[in-house]
Amino acid sequence: MAAKKRGGSKRSAGKKSARRGGAKRGAKRASAKKGGAKKAAKKAGRAAAVRRVAKKRAVKKAAKKAVVRKAVVKKAVAKRSAAKRKSSPLARVKRVATGVVEQAQSAVTHGVEVVKEAAENIVDRVSG
Repeated sequence: MAAKKRGGSKRSAGKKSARRGGAKRGAKRASAKKGGAKKAAKKAGRAAAVRRVAKKRAVKKAAKKAVVRKAVVKKAVAKRSAAKRKSSPLARVKRVATGVVEQAQSAVTHGVEVVKEAAENIVDRVSG
C-alpha cells in the first residue's frame, strides 16, 4: 500500500480561510463604521449650519414684519384722524361753539377779578 499523504481536512482548511476572511471582514466593518460616523458628523455639522442660517433669516423676516406692522398701524391711525376731521358740519359747529363758550367764561371771570381789584384800589385811595 502506498502511504497516504496526511493533511488537514478540507473543512479545517476552510475554517482557516474563513477565519482569515472574517478578520478582514471585521476590519472592513470597523472602518465602515468609522466612515459612517464621519459622515454623520458632517451631516450634523451641515444641519447645524443650516439651522443657524434659517434662524438668521427668521430674525430678519420678523424684523421686516415688525417694520411693516408699524407702518400699517401708522396708516390706520392717520386714516382714523382723517376720518375724525371729516365729521359733519353740525358736529364742527358744536365743537367750535363749546370752545368759544369756554373762552368767554374764562374772559368773564378774569374781567370780574380785574374790576374787583380796581374797586379795592379806589376804596384804598378814598379812605387813605
